[in-house]
Amino acid sequence: MPYQPPSTPLTHPTLTIRPAVPSDLLPAAHLAAKAFFDTELFGEIIHPFRHEFPEDMHLYWLRGFRGALKAMERRKRRVMEGEEGEVEVMVDSDTQILVAVSSEEEEEVGGRVVGVAVWVRKRGEEEKKEGGGKKEREEEEEEGEEEGEEEEEEEGDEEEEEAELPINRAADPAKLDILSRSQPFTAHKWSGHRASTWYLANLAISPSHQGQGIGKRLVRWGFVQAEKEGVCVSVISALGKDGFYRRCGFDVEDGHATEGEGNPLSGVPGGLVMFRDRV
Repeated sequence: MPYQPPSTPLTHPTLTIRPAVPSDLLPAAHLAAKAFFDTELFGEIIHPFRHEFPEDMHLYWLRGFRGALKAMERRKRRVMEGEEGEVEVMVDSDTQILVAVSSEEEEEVGGRVVGVAVWVRKRGEEEKKEGGGKKEREEEEEEGEEEGEEEEEEEGDEEEEEAELPINRAADPAKLDILSRSQPFTAHKWSGHRASTWYLANLAISPSHQGQGIGKRLVRWGFVQAEKEGVCVSVISALGKDGFYRRCGFDVEDGHATEGEGNPLSGVPGGLVMFRDRV
């Protein structure tokens, strides 16, 4: 049957979903730290010293959000008002970091960040060969020489930003890369007709605003974009969140991200790999 995205609108009288800007990253990182403070993976495993250094835990997400925003800004994007007040994002970037901003509690100029999501567009080899991303590659080749010096400057800026961030004393340094080390054990799940996908890499809602439908709005963005592009949607569910993602429309389950001999995530609860196949 034709896909029908969740009915939750992208806009709300007091809530706006929009692409993140640099000033959003710090509050987004703080809310993510609060949202994941008591979880086994991000809390117990990656941040075993969070009770001693609770003010440091947000650094994990701040570093990640900075990287996502850098990737997002490498490509041009246009934001325009769509019909019926919905915000349509014309995507040129393969990474999109979105924030949910509430105008009810204007703790900062422009409202308060109460939710954040990172969507990543994964492209299969077949899509690349048949033209998905072809235009982007041609543009990159044409602009490559001109951007060479700019990229070197960006790398220098990134190194400087990394140096500016203090050491995350709440974390176990040996576990900070546990997610990237686990990826080879699950890569095969994103193959065939699922190789091209919009993947929800991160979703966090402020504890004070959970249960208000904000997460569904951030998830819906990826579903709408995937439908436009004719690709599937995917996510790795955290412990206790399977039901939420099913209600959002993820209706196919394909094992867990903790499977495989030698997987550093072995024994970690949760991690159900979920899809909504293209229709």
